[in-house]
Amino acid sequence: MRIVITSNYKVGNETGTAYVAEVLSKYLSKKHEVTYICFGKEFKVSKKIKNLIILTIPSIDISGFSFPLITPNVIFKTFKFLNEFEPNIVHSQNTLFISNLVQIWANLNNIPFLVTFHHIPTLAVEHLLPKFKKSLFSNLVQDLYKELSLKSFLKNTDQVIALNKLVENSIRKVNSTIPVQIIGNGLDLSKLLSIKIKTNMSKNIKFVFLGSYNERKNQEFLIKTFRNLPNNWNLNLYGNLSTNVAYVEKLKSLIKKYKLKNIFLNEYEKDVTRVFKNADFFISSSLKEAQSLAIIQSLAAARPVIGLENETVLTLIDNTNGLRCGSDINSKQFAKKIIDFVKKCNYKFISKESRKSALQFKIEDVVLKIENLYQSTRNSDSKNSRRNVGKYYQEIFKRIVVKK
Repeated sequence: MRIVITSNYKVGNETGTAYVAEVLSKYLSKKHEVTYICFGKEFKVSKKIKNLIILTIPSIDISGFSFPLITPNVIFKTFKFLNEFEPNIVHSQNTLFISNLVQIWANLNNIPFLVTFHHIPTLAVEHLLPKFKKSLFSNLVQDLYKELSLKSFLKNTDQVIALNKLVENSIRKVNSTIPVQIIGNGLDLSKLLSIKIKTNMSKNIKFVFLGSYNERKNQEFLIKTFRNLPNNWNLNLYGNLSTNVAYVEKLKSLIKKYKLKNIFLNEYEKDVTRVFKNADFFISSSLKEAQSLAIIQSLAAARPVIGLENETVLTLIDNTNGLRCGSDINSKQFAKKIIDFVKKCNYKFISKESRKSALQFKIEDVVLKIENLYQSTRNSDSKNSRRNVGKYYQEIFKRIVVKK
């Protein structure tokens, strides 16, 4: 097959969506011709390895976020490339920007279009601004996204991949008839699975958290929690220190205010194997996580997870592989639960169970599921009944692009 994968991030971005898209593209290219379309400095087509082409769409960075420069010239070049590449399937990660662009091309050319949602679509505003107080305005923004963007996007989509049941339920609230299949994120876990299972915790217990420094990841709560934990328990945080400088400074101020000597803010670490080798537990207070890659990686490394309830913790963590706490507790209560858990847990047992629970996310197995879904979507006749590209868009893009 000839496959197009898209994401709204630059190559190497620390975001989980970007990582998953890149891994998926790489593994699919072992048997198929793949083009990965993403953000970049300029419109550029480059071939990195055999059967894998990377097409970058020009973008600009504003306050830690990237936005594409989708001009008529970029549209023309992108559509011209797609016409020449002739994909059999187009698979986007989330909606908006590049996803909308390639969806229109796929619809105009009657090519099956799939999307994987890496967030809860009916809670999109909460995902972007998790601490934004709920109000009539926030509800209006969410409703506008649903009515003006999401409904139309799904109507012109042939197949949805949901990471878990929670994502599927959210999609069903918007579109009750679209085909949805649950397939978790695929990760290259080979190095993590080779990490030795620890039989005992370190004397000075080591906790880690990997994630962008922002309000949604909620590192502030972890710092407040560690005020109430033993001084010889260490917390290492990892993320891009330059993405959200204001939040990083806030965290530094908190550490200084509470005079904590056992919390360390580290730069984003690509070698997660090294991080988990030195850890005893992964700890999270993230507010929204459709499916956290860092939690999956920690489980694969046989490092139990301690976390406040979010979508990932709720679906993956129980008393066999870690500690799951309600999201309504305060930092002092969280600390007490952690101390009780650490004292009583059978560390060797929960470490072994952690690894077992991560095996379902091995990229080799996930790719097989996705390949089968691609094939069944190609063979389906139902896509023609869902196509709803307006005449307005058809006329515009017919004028911009020479049809094949």
